[in-house]
Amino acid sequence: MPKKIPANLQSSCMDCEARQFAWFEPGSADLVLSERQKYRSSQLLLERNEYLFREGEVHKAAYTLKEGWAICYKQLQDGQRQIVHIALPGDFLGYQTDPEQTIDYSVMTLTECKFCSFTPSAIDHLLENDINLIKRLMEIQNKQNVACKLKLSIVGRAQTRHKIAFFLADLVRRLERRGINTADIISIPLSREDIADAIGITPVHLSRVIVEFHNDKIMECRHNKLKIINLKELQELAGSAL
Repeated sequence: MPKKIPANLQSSCMDCEARQFAWFEPGSADLVLSERQKYRSSQLLLERNEYLFREGEVHKAAYTLKEGWAICYKQLQDGQRQIVHIALPGDFLGYQTDPEQTIDYSVMTLTECKFCSFTPSAIDHLLENDINLIKRLMEIQNKQNVACKLKLSIVGRAQTRHKIAFFLADLVRRLERRGINTADIISIPLSREDIADAIGITPVHLSRVIVEFHNDKIMECRHNKLKIINLKELQELAGSAL
């Protein structure tokens, strides 16, 4: 279960490294941030493999992922899952215009995670009083919509080799934006089942292609470690998926 971090141990928005990717990104002046921070209901700590919320719940809160990795997924009728997003620090999760509606996806942590929580009433107040946050929320929603359509077209139509390249190249891009040196070996808390469920293939098929990438000196991926050997080739393969 999520644990509330005691108020005296909660970090400040002013010191948040994920803020540049988050909903609070506009208006970084200390006075503005300190005022906005008053509307944060809590900070939560979740251990690995814990649920922030589950598909089908009425969940009256929205969250910014402050630290850690999580997956957003939908449960399919045949018992399989489709991972729709790998959540990284700064991602805004769980927001719905109608908080009385059931949520249509689950969020599970892959590592220990910290989340900043906002109630519907707090979000409403912030939106009513800060047009920059309205614009930022629209920007976030639009980016998510574009990314969802792009992923749907790739998962549905692209060849497996191109699907995997696109997934990895996009992940590398997002990590680079967050200051990760992707020229080094990258620690990724994703199992092969996670990656396979994100691109709609079997883990066995994924393993075969990863071996091909290794033999072609494009990348290595094993034991939760990713090493990009030829980023240009990976990006070119990813581009072929479009």
